Amino acid sequence: MGWSSLSQYIRSLEDQGDLLRVSHPVDLKFEAGCIADRLVKSGGPAVVFDQPRLDDGTISRFPLAMNLFGTRKRTKMALGVEEVSEIGEMMVGLMKPDIGAIIKAPWKGIGLLRQGISMAPRRISKGYCQQVRIPEPDVSRLPIPTTWPKDGGPFMTLPLVVTADPTTGTHNMGMYRSQVFGPKALGLHWQKHKHGADHADASDGRMPVSICLGGPPELIFSAISPLPDNLSEYEFAGLISGKRLKITKCLTNDLWVPADCDFVIEGYTKLGDTRTEGPFGDHFGHYSLEEEYPVMHVTAITHRKDPIVPMTIVGIPPMEDGYLGEAIGDALLPVLRFQHRDVSDLFLPLETGFHNLAILASKQRYPRQARKTALGLLGAGQMMFQKVFIVVDEDHPVKDLNSLLDALDSKVNIPDDLVVLEGMVADSLAHASPWENIHNKLIIDATTAIAGDPIGPVEDNIVSKSLAVSSTAIDGVVQARMLRPSMMVITTKIEGGPSPEESMEVPDEKLALLQRERISHIRDSIWALEASQGLRWLLITDSDADLESNDWKRRLLWQLFCRFDVGRDLHFDQSRKRVAWDATAPIPSNEGPLPVRRWPAVTLHDPELVRKVDSWLSQRL
Repeated sequence: MGWSSLSQYIRSLEDQGDLLRVSHPVDLKFEAGCIADRLVKSGGPAVVFDQPRLDDGTISRFPLAMNLFGTRKRTKMALGVEEVSEIGEMMVGLMKPDIGAIIKAPWKGIGLLRQGISMAPRRISKGYCQQVRIPEPDVSRLPIPTTWPKDGGPFMTLPLVVTADPTTGTHNMGMYRSQVFGPKALGLHWQKHKHGADHADASDGRMPVSICLGGPPELIFSAISPLPDNLSEYEFAGLISGKRLKITKCLTNDLWVPADCDFVIEGYTKLGDTRTEGPFGDHFGHYSLEEEYPVMHVTAITHRKDPIVPMTIVGIPPMEDGYLGEAIGDALLPVLRFQHRDVSDLFLPLETGFHNLAILASKQRYPRQARKTALGLLGAGQMMFQKVFIVVDEDHPVKDLNSLLDALDSKVNIPDDLVVLEGMVADSLAHASPWENIHNKLIIDATTAIAGDPIGPVEDNIVSKSLAVSSTAIDGVVQARMLRPSMMVITTKIEGGPSPEESMEVPDEKLALLQRERISHIRDSIWALEASQGLRWLLITDSDADLESNDWKRRLLWQLFCRFDVGRDLHFDQSRKRVAWDATAPIPSNEGPLPVRRWPAVTLHDPELVRKVDSWLSQRL
């Protein structure tokens, strides 16, 4: 089933009791985002703010919707499927139809024909998105939240940014956050690896850009999906919905945009016209700091008669984007299996921001096959951004963290099963990387050794149960916890190091050296303990991870992968049979083994606002 509009989907949520409607004024600066954050963290309902209050104290005349996809159930509902994998199976069916079966029974091909037809966008003269044209366009009058205290201003977080290749005219719809600079100026955060940046670089000056807000949920899903180059977002949206996507021509530029979206913001960029964008609390749970990005100049704003502005919030997982990301992984898994026949299963944990960890189950018919599978995926679209691949056996339950720890404990030989790839492509938002857009990658082979592999099985070493207790007696160790017989995590507090509340942008070589020496002392002291002889994995992170809290596993997973750099933070003992994984927040430095760039603060709400919101929600839910 395809949704006709965003409003239809929201009404359905309300009918099912899965929507909180807030009728009193709510500040767009911090308050709306905090409410959305607390709702998604608790598995709560979607929310519509009927009276979003602008920075000048006035009420926007347009409602704001958030947390629309903040549970697995809502995400499936938005896509109109029982299981998200159905989408990928449809794509595979189109990529390789069963010709033999169709020849024998031609009527079996009717469904494929309908799917193929539904993918072709349909041009119409005027869409619902153009029912009303705002006489004097002013983006600042739209309900666009400022989420985090250090954000550079309001940001559109679900913008469907439409551009076209200047040569071929081929359209692309991507989701690039957009900062509101003023009534007619927006910052477009398209990274070097995105199609929007490609189109801008290929333009000879002025380039048309349009930003769509809202529309049927499958449209939003299409904009964030990493599709093959020969499949457009418009075609994908038609495939999901089962009907051709209606598109209409903009009023002030030549772009064609989805006709059923809620808003269209039309404009253009000019080659070389940039402005400082950010900071912005991003999906890795830290702020992406200020950088130069293109400016979009607004020429028109149109909207439906009854529009709703959808936005999301990103920050420390789990967040709404995590559920969308999981859905993308599940939707495209059948396609990956079709293109990479050794892939059995794949999971990108939302706690790690997707690009920091991939758990890959691979067929293993010959030695090192799983490694080959991982290397193949590193060249598959946005999988190129992955920092760590852990490859496991074909029948391994990839979404089970306990099973993953078991595999790391019993099947990984150090260092032979740790494969480092140097100087690879990194996500522009990967703040832990030593250089912008460049870092090392790690493949951990946690598969069962098979005949012909010289590495062989892992030796079963005994670790004393007293090790965690002994480790807490070491100066600098705050907490210690055994995760598996060969694996322990400890937390520490480094004086002078980055705090979650404050960014560090200026290198401090003296403090950075002291920090490295402190970590080395803790590491070597633990390895010197007699009880640690069988300890092969030592995980080190900051004390803002409480190993006794209810959500300690999620918090630990986030810190281990979001604060860790492969090239800088893997340390082996003299025998190279033991490894320390340093996931403490480092002090910026140019003189260490590898540079530490600016280190951003963590996305945190004001504690008083959190208390206020929690008290109010406890009365409403």
